[in-house]
Amino acid sequence: MKWFKLITDAIRGNEDFSDIKSSTLRDVINGNIFTKKFFKKQYAFLALSALLAFFYVDNRFYSEKQLLRAIELKKKIKDVKYESLTISAHLMEISRQSNITKLINEKQLNISVTETPPVVIEKSNADNIN
Repeated sequence: MKWFKLITDAIRGNEDFSDIKSSTLRDVINGNIFTKKFFKKQYAFLALSALLAFFYVDNRFYSEKQLLRAIELKKKIKDVKYESLTISAHLMEISRQSNITKLINEKQLNISVTETPPVVIEKSNADNIN
């Protein structure tokens, strides 16, 4: 702790705090304390501190806004995912062979299911040259 005492003594030796010590609560409330010699020397530091505080608050608001936007987008993704699953299940149900034959019979179309399987035509190597 000796090093801390040395630092505080060095700071006290460089500055004159008699103006601030003689200030009253009334000087602090009405702002006259900022006319003292110590504060006049520190105006640049106070302005920088105020500017940094402004950017800190602005960054906080921006971060919260981005976080809320990310949460909303996650909710939208979840909703779209469920909607997609519902649509895909409905399409799977419609495209079943039993439902297709049922629909053909309801519409009284003259279409029948073939009994013979489809024939696969393979290309010969002579056709691949062209």
